[in-house]
Amino acid sequence: MPRKSKQVCRLVLLLAVSAPALAQYQSATQSGGSPAAPLLGAAEHPYISPKNGQSQEQQWADRYACHSWAKSQSGFDPTKKLTEVPPSENASSREQYRRAMTACLDARGYSVSEVAPPPAVPPSAPPPQRERRFEHGSLRVPEFKYHPLAVHFDGGYSVTAGEARHALDNGWNAGLGLTWFPSSALPLGLRIDANYNRFRESNQSLSLASQATGTNVAFGYESLYGGDVDLQLDLRMGPRVKEYFFGGVGRYREHTAFRQVSFERGVACFEYCYYGYFPIVSTAEQNTSGWLKSWNAGMGFEFALEDPASFFIEASYLRLSPSRSRTAFVPIRFGLRF
Repeated sequence: MPRKSKQVCRLVLLLAVSAPALAQYQSATQSGGSPAAPLLGAAEHPYISPKNGQSQEQQWADRYACHSWAKSQSGFDPTKKLTEVPPSENASSREQYRRAMTACLDARGYSVSEVAPPPAVPPSAPPPQRERRFEHGSLRVPEFKYHPLAVHFDGGYSVTAGEARHALDNGWNAGLGLTWFPSSALPLGLRIDANYNRFRESNQSLSLASQATGTNVAFGYESLYGGDVDLQLDLRMGPRVKEYFFGGVGRYREHTAFRQVSFERGVACFEYCYYGYFPIVSTAEQNTSGWLKSWNAGMGFEFALEDPASFFIEASYLRLSPSRSRTAFVPIRFGLRF
């Protein structure tokens, strides 16, 4: 046979052995009218995977060589049609061919399988990062998130300063406010506060009021109420803690009241009525100032809670103008911001 004809026959045989994905079946109809059985099965055209990075050309050459060797070992040729296969080539010969083919391919560095490998699945995108949290035993760390507007409520202890320490005892305070940060990139915002402070008059102040009014002053108090407009500068100390500074101007009014207690004769009735002397509280003196200018400066620390809530503690120095001996205070506040 000429050399060219031999090469063509070899190529035809190589294609018949090396095309498992084509599912080669005999489509012609036998004389009895039923379709012919498949020409090749999974045992005769196994799926191979190179272990050593063999090229496609090398895989075809190795498959052809193993086919030739397995055919010579078993006497079974899977490329022949069933009508050409003599009765002696039974299931035993087919099994011998399969084993010989598998052994040869394994020796040449291939993984052999009668089932097609699953298609490659592209790696899925990593899941989005979630907020760490303490929830059912897992970690949760609250963090500050940008909100342009925030409302806060606060209350705390007010300490008198300077000469006011002699006239007033320390008191308490309460307030509410609004903070506006126009940009997440700028840590500077505008803050508006409305505050109320309450102080008891000291014993020294009560004694002076008794002398001035000619009455027996029993107790007294001073109320300081008004508001501030401040600038606030935030300095982050971490994802859930920040330090801030604030300062500005405001307007406040002072209301001072002194009370006296006198005993007057009267009648009291419960289960029965009886005469007696009963305490009567009356105002000995009171005074309310006009709106006074003020300035203040302070600092605080804020801690993130469940967004958008946070907890803060702060202290400031408040001074009224014109300077008077009883108008300096240090409010210490605790509050929540939302």
